[in-house]
Amino acid sequence: MYEDEISINIPHKDIDAIDHLNNDHMIAFNTIMAVVEGRESALFFIDGPRGTGKTYLYRTLLEKLRRMSHIVLATTSSGIAANLLSSGRTAHSRFKIPLNVDASSMCSISKQSALARLIQDSTAIIWDEVPMTHRHVFKALDRTFRDIMDVELPFGGKIMIFCGDFRQVLPVIPKGTRSELIQASIVKATFWVQTKILRLRQNRRSINDHQFAEFLLRVGDGSEQVINEEIRRLPECMVVPWESDQSINQIIDEVFPNLGDHVDDARYMVDRALITLINDDVDVLNEKIINMFSGEEITLYSFDSVEDDMRNLYQPEFLYSITAGGLPPHKLTFKVGASIMLLRNIDPKLGLCNGTRLLCRGSYQNLIDPEILTGQFAGTRVFLPRIPLKSAENAGLPFQLTRKQFPVKLSFSLTINKSQGMVETEALGDVFPYFHVVEA
Repeated sequence: MYEDEISINIPHKDIDAIDHLNNDHMIAFNTIMAVVEGRESALFFIDGPRGTGKTYLYRTLLEKLRRMSHIVLATTSSGIAANLLSSGRTAHSRFKIPLNVDASSMCSISKQSALARLIQDSTAIIWDEVPMTHRHVFKALDRTFRDIMDVELPFGGKIMIFCGDFRQVLPVIPKGTRSELIQASIVKATFWVQTKILRLRQNRRSINDHQFAEFLLRVGDGSEQVINEEIRRLPECMVVPWESDQSINQIIDEVFPNLGDHVDDARYMVDRALITLINDDVDVLNEKIINMFSGEEITLYSFDSVEDDMRNLYQPEFLYSITAGGLPPHKLTFKVGASIMLLRNIDPKLGLCNGTRLLCRGSYQNLIDPEILTGQFAGTRVFLPRIPLKSAENAGLPFQLTRKQFPVKLSFSLTINKSQGMVETEALGDVFPYFHVVEA
């Protein structure tokens, strides 16, 4: 673990990245480097809408600091975003953060462990996508770092570089109110008042459509005119008039034109997806699109069980009907050449993260043969077996369901939350997906 962080190979494309920073990037870069060179303690938050080059800035910082022999730990809040950073890991994996945290939680790191020594010797920690993480997670890490470093400063005196965009996904609070969402945010953490905010404003991704980019910013900033309470009118160019199923078919045809001619076309599949609000709508859209897809249908069934169900209270038919969040369906239907998505962090170092989009190249009795579509491992063929997956504690079930199934589902359509971080991942190849919101 310790040696891996010292001997990281810097990607060739990141070596000259500093020469391509814009003015906002340079201000943030020089501010952080001044603190590093002065061996000071500091907290930063790099704030910028999607498309302002936040990831490019992180990678430049990583390249510069690592070439200066500094140890920098690159972490993110989601596995899909971790693929963008050299030696990137999810924060929960890197720092052994409990899955269920409260105000008094601590990370499972012994002061005598190799991980504790790595933290002690590290200069800075980069943490991307922080707005989607509960403030109790940061409190647990703050408390753990103070204990490891024996320093009563925020995060034990480490340079913390938080990054993200509050216009995107916030912490998920099941059935939570707006007040509870705000209270869960990092801005309510005690250390936030000591955090210096560095803003990125130059949007490189909206060069060809300034009007749409400005509209998104107005919505994100809350300055777009409302019709009734919080309902906002979409520009006419984005609206498909509602005419029952015909409207859904029309938007599918717009996003997936000539679908039958693009079986096994990785570039076609990675360029597009339908984004909607809830999983039920995602399932309806995925089923509709896979039925339009050519090829032989493949159906794979799960094996479901309930722990400690000695009296067999729950019949298999009932368990099969459950579609808890984060679990694949009992009846998994897809076709060769279809777009699928991984639902678990299988091997982040090889690009197999929760949210990784794949293209099904083949299926066998006990294996799926997909190709990775996104990130630095795009084009890699892998094999996925059936694995046991357990329902989350907050799934609303009176028991814990164990489902043995291939950890994938169709990904022609995604929820807004699941799409978080995917645009940056796919933008590595200068490809920007066409996302459409469908309201059923």
